[in-house]
Amino acid sequence: MEAEQRREEILKALKNRSTPIVARELATQFDVSRQVIVGDIALLRAAGEDIYATPKGYMMRKAGAADVTAQLVCVHTREETREELYTIVDCGCEVIDVIVEHPLYGMMRGDLNISSRLEADEFLGKLDETETLLLSTLTEGIHTHTIRAKDEATRDKCILGLREKGFLYE
Repeated sequence: MEAEQRREEILKALKNRSTPIVARELATQFDVSRQVIVGDIALLRAAGEDIYATPKGYMMRKAGAADVTAQLVCVHTREETREELYTIVDCGCEVIDVIVEHPLYGMMRGDLNISSRLEADEFLGKLDETETLLLSTLTEGIHTHTIRAKDEATRDKCILGLREKGFLYE
């Protein structure tokens, strides 16, 4: 199979699936290495496809027409990460990403796509398992989250909850 055809098939697979697909699964399906799939995904993104990575694999972003997003600047310790994530998802919002401003590299962004306590726990479990540092470690705990809510009232409830717990950097 030619590379362009493979990328079309990868895109079709992502669009037709509501759950994440890991690169290893795509590599097996198309009889290529995982690194080839990573490169294919990068080329698809560069072509404008809205593919994002989650801890469980790749997905197409499928935002609803009425979704409301907001960028919230937060600050907290590593130990408070679970409470911050729970606060956001318990209000009915999704944590789309985390962004930090690095003094050398500029804006650094990581996709999170966390919309439930289970997904928050999976993220934190992977954080502990891999002994990785949070991006906010680079900025003394200050970071930005893009959140998605079904409406403005849900977004406002999330902002209020984060403010009450002292997680908003104001």
